[in-house]
Amino acid sequence: MNKAAILISEAITGKDFIPIIVNGKMYRVNPPTIHKIAGASAYLAVLDDNKDIAGVISSLKDISVASSALSWFIDGSDSLSEELSHGTLEEVLSGLTAAYSLIDVENFMTLLGLAKNVANLTAKQRL
Repeated sequence: MNKAAILISEAITGKDFIPIIVNGKMYRVNPPTIHKIAGASAYLAVLDDNKDIAGVISSLKDISVASSALSWFIDGSDSLSEELSHGTLEEVLSGLTAAYSLIDVENFMTLLGLAKNVANLTAKQRL
């Protein structure tokens, strides 16, 4: 439960982010929501099929596609894609890798368990 409490505290206080630097500017990437993941995935879906996200990212050669996907992780839209495309492809790909690293199955499962416990405490099931 302590790990779950730390995760929730960091999320509420805004401490659960990673900084990425593209073209000399720092951007803050928070753990992505489903909305952000879906937006980024829309740009990455046009690539060849790969078995994992690392394969997708390493196959990116077009900075406009990569910067649009990264923009979704940063801002929840493609509004930063032009600005991000002025950086190097390596910077943008590194940012995408970092953004996807925030999707942690272990943390998700911990939070899911905590949410289940809260639901059970607040709404007892009738038998």
